[in-house]
Amino acid sequence: MDVYDNFIRSVIDYPIKGINFRDITPLLANGNAFHQVIMDLNKELPPYDRYDKFIAAESRGFIFGAPLASMNNKGLVLARKAGKLPLVGYRETYKLEYGEATIEIPKDAIAPGDRVIIIDDLIATGGSAKAMVDLVRSAGGIPVMALFLIELRSLQGYKKLGIPVVSIVNYGIHISDFLQLQNCKFPMGKFKEKVNETEIKVVYDDGTEQIVEKTNIVSIIQKEKDGRLTYIRYRD
Repeated sequence: MDVYDNFIRSVIDYPIKGINFRDITPLLANGNAFHQVIMDLNKELPPYDRYDKFIAAESRGFIFGAPLASMNNKGLVLARKAGKLPLVGYRETYKLEYGEATIEIPKDAIAPGDRVIIIDDLIATGGSAKAMVDLVRSAGGIPVMALFLIELRSLQGYKKLGIPVVSIVNYGIHISDFLQLQNCKFPMGKFKEKVNETEIKVVYDDGTEQIVEKTNIVSIIQKEKDGRLTYIRYRD
């Protein structure tokens, strides 16, 4: 059983029309599934001696940051909404779709040279995650990587961060993603554009193009700097 397919619920047109909201509350409500999430996130962490702390965003980031910090005997820095902390060390303001938001970290929570992992439940446009990266750097710390349960890949928020980004569950694809395909002209192609809700256009190495059904996408293929290929399960 795939806990993510079974326990992440998609809610159509929430909070506004056209949005497909990924609801993690069923995942958290099931003890076995929640345990699996924490174990999967823990597998993605660097070796123990290569980081010092986590920074987690209010509020869902706390759900994942706290058990990971406890398991690994690391500190946890709370990035809170403005006005929640008695002693503010640093603050960052970032843009939302409508308006802006500010997050703050406690005074002395990050010491110069601290190696910090950014963690949250989801990365979309990357605004809040980038704000946490900037908070770490403002305090003199070193952002090591960013770790998320969910990534909305089509929004390409990871590009804002400038550090390695790892997500356990990916939804969607973005332009120029390499795709592993089945029942198509070639077994691998590059995503060019969306045709409609069920079809996309891909371009192959020989320059030819083909409109393919989304159901023919097997995986997203991510090429690492060392040439290694990582296959990411595709979820629409």
